[in-house]
Amino acid sequence: MSTAESIYELVKTLPEEEAGMVLEFVEFVRQRAQSKAKGLTASNFIGFQAVSLNTKGFTFNRDEANER
Repeated sequence: MSTAESIYELVKTLPEEEAGMVLEFVEFVRQRAQSKAKGLTASNFIGFQAVSLNTKGFTFNRDEANER
């Protein structure tokens, strides 16, 4: 039995008022998930530009970096 089917079977046993509360909660969870998905779209990154660094020939010296 799937999760949705289990929830359905349990909700069928509730009085109408409590079943309505479950429905409101499920709608809230769905709306929150949709909001999160929209928040992670590429449109949020429009103002950012790609940065290209030329590190050819660069050598990293840990001691020198720690002195700064």
